[in-house]
Amino acid sequence: MGGKDMKFRLFLLLSLFVWQACDTKDKGNYDYTPLNGVTIAFANEEANQTLEKGFDTLRIHPEIKGDIYGENEENYEYKWFFCSGKEHKHTVVGTAKDLEWPVTFKPGDYTLYFQVMDKSTGLEWIKSTGLSVFSELTQGWMLLGELPDREIRLDMLTKKADNSLALVENIFDNSEMHLKGARGLNFTGFRSGKQSITHLWLMTDDKDLRLTWGNNFLPVGEFHEIIEVEEMEASRETPRFYDMFPRQFGGYGVMMGMRSFNERGIVTEHAIYMSKLGYDGTETYPNPMNHYGDKKFFKPYPMAFVQLGTFPTGNILPLFYDMDEECFVKPNANYGSTATYCIKLADRVGDPFPWNQYKRTIVYGENLREMSSDNYCHCVAIMKDTEGVDINYYIYKFIPTKKNIYFPTGAPLDPTKKGCFTINKTIAVDFDKASHYMFLSSGNVVLYSVGATLYAYNYTYETITSMDMGADICCIDADVVFGTNVFWLATYDETTQKGELKYMGVGGNQTPILAVDDEVGFPVTMKIKDVEWKYGEDPAEEEPEEGENK
Repeated sequence: MGGKDMKFRLFLLLSLFVWQACDTKDKGNYDYTPLNGVTIAFANEEANQTLEKGFDTLRIHPEIKGDIYGENEENYEYKWFFCSGKEHKHTVVGTAKDLEWPVTFKPGDYTLYFQVMDKSTGLEWIKSTGLSVFSELTQGWMLLGELPDREIRLDMLTKKADNSLALVENIFDNSEMHLKGARGLNFTGFRSGKQSITHLWLMTDDKDLRLTWGNNFLPVGEFHEIIEVEEMEASRETPRFYDMFPRQFGGYGVMMGMRSFNERGIVTEHAIYMSKLGYDGTETYPNPMNHYGDKKFFKPYPMAFVQLGTFPTGNILPLFYDMDEECFVKPNANYGSTATYCIKLADRVGDPFPWNQYKRTIVYGENLREMSSDNYCHCVAIMKDTEGVDINYYIYKFIPTKKNIYFPTGAPLDPTKKGCFTINKTIAVDFDKASHYMFLSSGNVVLYSVGATLYAYNYTYETITSMDMGADICCIDADVVFGTNVFWLATYDETTQKGELKYMGVGGNQTPILAVDDEVGFPVTMKIKDVEWKYGEDPAEEEPEEGENK
């Protein structure tokens, strides 16, 4: 037998042995049960949608078919989610087959995932689609309020392309910071080409935050961290923000929304600062000036009295109020350049009221907008007696300064007293019990509220009108856009935790006439504390760097 034959026989014997061994051990069942396969489809019009934040709702009704179970929905579990971050954090927005999700994400492009799980096998199928979110929060009224637990919320009444108004809730995400105690908003105004010096401040009991102000409202940082002030010289406490001036003067035109873009001042809880802004928008506020050259700092009233005319540049001379010595004061030099301390004002015989108070104190102050010219915008202050059996209230009307119309480039004129009006308590009932005050810029009328009752008191003719608003009044705020005799009024019922934002006006000559615009009213679910107009083109804001100011 040749070598090749021997090898062939050995190969056959080995193959037979392997076959017998396999036949002996493999006794398995080869009757397979087919698994259910799932296909997911989105309608063309429901895939890759572009929706508006705060207004639109994302709706998708997927078609699901199984190879075995067909469209039997009881066999499946569903999950809709967005995936983000390096750790692929899932944000679940629905657990039903059909999705209905009010769009709350900030503007941007997102990927939405739809997961279907077969409960009988645990197998999962996923289909994705794109979502583009945009916002029209460029112009409108920001509404700062509080929820029952005092956590703040920021909504916005926005103006649509067809000039209709719509309410957008939760434009600022407070879900992680849980800020409480709404104190107010401060928007400096916007001027095209000057975005770097536009500020939006959110003031709360917990923190004072600067926010981005285009279509996103993202925290930039806390006041004492990003604004360089020498607060420790005046106080040992963390600086708290109260006023940045001058403020926007009104109107929503692109070019004329900012009162001044060369000069700026800040009032904190314990100090007053002034500065000339850098060409690149840098701001430094050294040397608190709320003293008389002796570095003995007085406590300032938390606002500056400053004209709100249209002049976009140049010096503005404000007045301040010394809460310790009860007097109005002015800077010692031109605003924003060399002013380093304050000067007390001189009173003259026959003046309608004193700059330096005797047994009187300030209750409320406001800057009016009755004229566009720098020369005629007034400021007002409500004062009251501090001693005596019969406590009276007064209204001071004055111009903190004005430019000489004959020499506009020369030195500003001195502050001017325009009038003093004693509140007639027999007519302006419960004026001393008011929770809110607000002046009309179009006439000598002061609004005040007591509980649910709104009063409009003409302090020259001593006439009054009242209106029951149905629930406690929590905010009265002048409207800087539509006119000088209109305003916003908000009510809130603590029991039902519901309120209403009303748009109102005052007419009449000698006797005020209150009117409510029934076509402009919005139910709200928070206690509104402040209303602030905001206009500005989106400056292509970026989010803070990861880990910064979070």
